Amino acid sequence: MKRVLSPAKVNLGLWILGKRPDGYHEIITLFHAIDLCDKITIREGPLDVQTNTGIPREENLVYKALLEFGRRTGNTPEVSVFIQKRIPEGSGLGGGSSNVATVLKAINEILEEPLDTEELMEIAGAVSSDAPFFFEGGTAVGRGRGEIIERVEPLDLEITLVIPPVRSSTKGVYSMVREEHLSSVDIDKVLEAVKEGNLDIVENKLGELACEIYPEIGEVVRFLRFLGLKPLVSGSGSAVFYIGKPSPELVRGATLRGWRVVETKSWLGV
Repeated sequence: MKRVLSPAKVNLGLWILGKRPDGYHEIITLFHAIDLCDKITIREGPLDVQTNTGIPREENLVYKALLEFGRRTGNTPEVSVFIQKRIPEGSGLGGGSSNVATVLKAINEILEEPLDTEELMEIAGAVSSDAPFFFEGGTAVGRGRGEIIERVEPLDLEITLVIPPVRSSTKGVYSMVREEHLSSVDIDKVLEAVKEGNLDIVENKLGELACEIYPEIGEVVRFLRFLGLKPLVSGSGSAVFYIGKPSPELVRGATLRGWRVVETKSWLGV
C-alpha cells in the first residue's frame, strides 16, 4: 500500500492570447501549488479508481490516465486507487489534474519506472492541460493549453481561498471568450511584481468571465474588494483567493454567506 498527497494550485494570473486551430485557447498562466491536498491511497488489486465524492470511474481523469499508461507500457497497472477529495471539484484549483500527475508518478515508481518523466507528462497532458505542472509543484509558467511548463524560482506565499458553493465549468467559461478578452503579457514583469507583493498588473480575464456566468463568484470578488483586498479567481473558478491570511471580518462574512474559507501556504515540492 502507498499513500500520497495531491496538492491544489492557484493561477497567479491567466492571459488568453487567442484561439488555436485545434479549438483550444492559447494561454499564458502562472501556476502556484498550495498545501490544500487530496489524500490518495494505492493498493494492489484489479484496476479501479474511486473517490469519496462518487465520481464515476470511467469519468475520472486518473482512470483514463492509467489506461493510457497501460497501453504505453503493455502492462495495465493492477492497482486500486482511492482518492479522499478535499480540493473542491469545479473550483479551478486543479484537483483532478493533480490527482493524475500524483498517481502516475506513484504507479511508475511502484512498477520500477518503465516510463521517464517526459512520457508521464505526455500522458498527463493528453488527459488534462494542467496536469504536467503537478509533477514538481512549486511555481511555473504554463504556455500552450497550459501543458508547456517552464519552472521558475518558487514563491513562498500565504494564500487565503474563499470558495462559494458552486461548480464552475471550464469548458463553459472558455466558450464565452470574445475578442476583448484576448491580451498579451510580459510574464517576467509579472513575476517580479508578484515577488514584491504587487498584484496590480495581474489579471485573469477567464476569471472575470466566470464572475459574469456565475453570480456567486462575482459576489465573492466584490466582497473581498470591499474589505480592501486584491481578489483573483483561480483558473475558471469557482475559487477566489488573495495573498495574505484570513481576517476575522472575512471569516464572519463568508460564514454568513455559506462560503468556505481555507488558509493555505505554498507547496514547494511534490
